[in-house]
Amino acid sequence: MFNFDSIRNMEGLLAKKTMMLASCDEEKIVLLGGSSVLYGFNTDDIQRSLGKPVFNVGVNVGLGFRYLLDSVEPHLKPGDQILLPLEFNQYTNPVYYVFGFGIDTFIYRQYWRNRGKYKQKWKLLLISLKHAKSSATPEKLAKRKVATLTETGCYLGLNTQLRDPDSLKAIPFPETFQETNAMKEIAAFVKRCKEDNIRVTLLPPVFYAKEVPIAYLEKIYAYFGESIAPDLFQLDASEVYDSVYHANQAGQTRVTNRLIQLLEDLKIERNEKRYEK
Repeated sequence: MFNFDSIRNMEGLLAKKTMMLASCDEEKIVLLGGSSVLYGFNTDDIQRSLGKPVFNVGVNVGLGFRYLLDSVEPHLKPGDQILLPLEFNQYTNPVYYVFGFGIDTFIYRQYWRNRGKYKQKWKLLLISLKHAKSSATPEKLAKRKVATLTETGCYLGLNTQLRDPDSLKAIPFPETFQETNAMKEIAAFVKRCKEDNIRVTLLPPVFYAKEVPIAYLEKIYAYFGESIAPDLFQLDASEVYDSVYHANQAGQTRVTNRLIQLLEDLKIERNEKRYEK
């Protein structure tokens, strides 16, 4: 049995979040990324704390970064602030990836129009079908109904722990640093934003891992001219919901507060530099 509700849900999330951005005429803060953004940051709290519109545009890392941008970028405006707490896999995945392929093929039924975007199409087809089959389990069908999506685009209400962190598949880190097409795409996006007076801050994701290859990750951020602590939003074992990239409520609260403090510090720093001039 194949069930494409999970892929259909990703398409629905992206559509809702695109509408949120399109309907906002004010300068805004936008968190872009995959499901670690969706689960990891309480943008309701960030909005209340900072007193300006904040949107959580996290869907799934498996869409591919360019697939996400195709919907989102037209609604970014001068004065906006973009936060990129991208999953580590985002830097190595194809820019149009498996769940983008799934949406185009099984939901929009427009594969032939979009086929030029995708590499290794048969592989993507098999992965999509495997995902559709595994998503039909009663547990996964029930789990999709638990979380509450807020008006700013984040998930709330996940105050339990569905998976033992030790049982989860670890994040696959490459052994050595190598420039990828995704890195080039992200760098090009940052450049476009800068030219349009849109501020971009690259951040690490919310994640859980026993071992973190700090040296490798520092090379990734150095590629973008950033100096970031890769473990800034690393989760404790008790803060994992059901995936290495999904925080439960306790983890979400802690990392959200940490991000709020970071944004307040950055605001103070910018004001001081403006005053010095």
